[in-house]
This record gives sequence, structure tokens and C-alpha cells, in this order.
Amino acid sequence: MRKDWPDHLTPSRLSALTMIAADGPLPVGELARRMAVSTPTVSHIVDALAKLRLIDRRPDPRDRRVCRLVLSDAGDELLDDLGRRMTGLLEDQIRRLPAEQQAGLAAALPALEALAAAPERPHDGGMDR
Repeated sequence: MRKDWPDHLTPSRLSALTMIAADGPLPVGELARRMAVSTPTVSHIVDALAKLRLIDRRPDPRDRRVCRLVLSDAGDELLDDLGRRMTGLLEDQIRRLPAEQQAGLAAALPALEALAAAPERPHDGGMDR
């Protein structure tokens, strides 16, 4: 799937972009925490995304020392386009599966949708069971 992505959209940039889209506006430090990388690492990613005009930096209304990251219109369009392409690729792949495997995927959909809708739980480093 990645072969059809724009060259400038590395996995780390895509990860940052999708987090900003889902949870923005985010301060740089919070984005670093969510990505589990250092603030300087995220700063490089953010600089690249800003240079590509995929995100905007906005001042925090409560703290002028902080900037919040938001998706730009171009970033929103890029994610929409990638989402449509990925959906189309997955649809093509699913159609190629045998009927019993397609039925198995259909049966798993309610569980997958519940997982996707569940709020994130902090990772405690251990197993739940």
C-alpha cells in the first residue's frame, strides 16, 4: 500500500499527521509523548510537516509560550485522499479472497468496530490476563 503514497510522507510524518488530525490541536510536547519519541525528534517531524504545509502552528490562547499543531486544509485533503486510496486497495484485496474468508472478515467486523471505538487505556507495561 505504501508504494502509492507521496515520497515526502514517511511513516513518522504520517503518524504525527494522523494524531494531529484525530486529537488536535496538540502542543509539540504532547505529540512527542503520544508518539513515544523525544521532543527534538517531534520538532523535526513538525518542521517538515509545516514546510510541506500539511499542518499549521497556532498560538495557545492560555499560554503564549506554547504553540498548538492543527491540520491544514492541505493536510486534511491528503489524509482524505490516502483514506480513499487505502479503502479502495483493501476492497480490491478482500474481493480476491475466497467466500469463506470474506465471511470470516464480515463476522469479525463488530469486534473490530468495538475495538476502534473503545477509548484508549494507558499502557501499564503488563498483560491484562
